[in-house]
Amino acid sequence: MSGLRKRITKVGRQVLDNYCQKGDEIRGRIMIPPIPDSKFIDKLPEDVELEGQNAAERELQEGYEAEVKVFRCFEEVKSNVIVIHQLDYTHEQYAAFLPDHQCNVKMCKRGLDTHDCHQPKKNVEGETDFVVIGMSFVAVFEVKGLSLQSCTEDEGELKIKGCVEDASRQRKRMVDLIRSVDSSLRVYEFTLLSNVSREEVDEKYLSDETLLFSEDLDHLVHIIDSCEVFSSNALKPGIRKNIAWCLLGLWCIDQDNKWDITTCSLPKCIMDIDSKLRRALVTRKSVDEVAAEVNRSSGKNKGRKKTSSIKEYPKNPEMVDAPSLFQNYLNVKCLTKNQLDIFESEARFLRVDGLAGSGKTIVMLGKIIHLVLTTSPEKRILLIIPHGARYEEYSSSLMAECHLNLLNNIIEDVTLCEKIKYDYEDDNDNDTDDELNDKIEEAGRLMLQQLSDSSSKIILLVIRRAPAAVSMKSFMTNFDYVFVDDFQSLLDFQQITLGTNRKFADKNFIFEGILTIVQESKTSKTSVWILNDDAQSV
Repeated sequence: MSGLRKRITKVGRQVLDNYCQKGDEIRGRIMIPPIPDSKFIDKLPEDVELEGQNAAERELQEGYEAEVKVFRCFEEVKSNVIVIHQLDYTHEQYAAFLPDHQCNVKMCKRGLDTHDCHQPKKNVEGETDFVVIGMSFVAVFEVKGLSLQSCTEDEGELKIKGCVEDASRQRKRMVDLIRSVDSSLRVYEFTLLSNVSREEVDEKYLSDETLLFSEDLDHLVHIIDSCEVFSSNALKPGIRKNIAWCLLGLWCIDQDNKWDITTCSLPKCIMDIDSKLRRALVTRKSVDEVAAEVNRSSGKNKGRKKTSSIKEYPKNPEMVDAPSLFQNYLNVKCLTKNQLDIFESEARFLRVDGLAGSGKTIVMLGKIIHLVLTTSPEKRILLIIPHGARYEEYSSSLMAECHLNLLNNIIEDVTLCEKIKYDYEDDNDNDTDDELNDKIEEAGRLMLQQLSDSSSKIILLVIRRAPAAVSMKSFMTNFDYVFVDDFQSLLDFQQITLGTNRKFADKNFIFEGILTIVQESKTSKTSVWILNDDAQSV
């Protein structure tokens, strides 16, 4: 056994022990990874006919969407199986199991004669969509997102023929690898055309038991159960563990033969997706650029011959490269066209409505950074955010501190932002209306005094309780720019923290302050951005 194969097996053993077993038994159905990772992420127009690379990218997206559909079906399996999704491997890793395997280099100059593969070590040799390891069998699934809509009969036949042949080659490579671990293994092979129904294909394809169609998605659990039943004897524990070690290790190890077994964990998967969303890595171009940056910083490309060709990417009208300040200060690579339009808006009064996660706050922070960099020092900015009540205390505090840290690092060694909190005690249910009113007004006076004493360019005003103080509605006019995040929450605070007390229901100095700016727009020069999500309102 080669050293690399021993390493792959060792990694797989760690994965099995940490994520797939309870004691010595595999604990129910295990998905590796726990959630599918999005590889094809560009949003392409749906109302026009795509050509060239855009058309190719759409096919890749449809293929991936088909895999996700199958992934969800496998999640319904109840038996003790391990389902591995997107198992790819390099030439070097494949050769660790099959050192004399047939050449798999596209357009190989040696012709079609059988000869040992001569691919570079790090080249991806192959990829399998799903491998299912059962108690007495292993099953290999290739999923194709082929669609025959708008195809003539002859075009459809050519597409299906090419698709089936390609899937057969992919399956064979994986089956050969599995049998190299133990030739006695019962291995089933399937190609699933998840977007093609039986009615759309020639009868000759219906007799092929390895071909599954869209109707079979509803029976995938039954197919897995049948594979278990038709495999007469359960695999010996040692054999089953050995094949699980090899395939799990092969999934976990990367092209440089390094590994991190936490990639099999749900928290790691969620963190990776969250990181992509926060950095707006939502186009193939942005993902490749980040990967290139990582390679440059790690020295991976050192000594490699540079090519003069420039890679072309699908045209994605919904996405644009983010302005440099987003990349430099917020680590955001892309914006939607709508986000860019909002950022570049010169409107004095702007209300931005959008669901949670749609990027409202990122655009607002970008606008504030832009104003800091382009306006004179005396131009002042007020940023108002909610804190507490229905917001989880820790995350709210963390958001305020993140904003404060970001805004104080726009210009090196210059403190631009000061945090002021509006708060009062309202935990005493025995307070009379007058006593509560005194607390609210005292909190308002304290806030006004802090605002008056501050000379910072940016004030981060954190609203902890219902902003019901009176006689302070004109305080916003002292600022040149006012930004209000989660406006709907600030209006809801009365109901959340003051309940049904009608005496305070109509008092809200945030609303009154904005209304005053609008009413005095001819004399006041204050600009206002309101960020709102009605879906989160109580």
